Amino acid sequence: MRFVVIALGGLALAGLAASAGPASAAKTKMGCERGKQVWNATLGRCEAGKSKYAAMSARKTAKAAKKGAPKADAAKKQ
Repeated sequence: MRFVVIALGGLALAGLAASAGPASAAKTKMGCERGKQVWNATLGRCEAGKSKYAAMSARKTAKAAKKGAPKADAAKKQ
């Protein structure tokens, strides 16, 4: 009985070690790597490049940070 438990434990550890490969990149629903590839509908495949929306979101966060920052004049008046 002990031998069976030890054998099953060894098989489980071997299975975990065999399945632990390198992490795969996050992919979009079309199969493109996030941040590195963009889907080209004309060609029907992924191409290297960044999303056109990535620049827009970067601009929005910069505007929000600029808008929320306290002004230097307000600090001097107090």
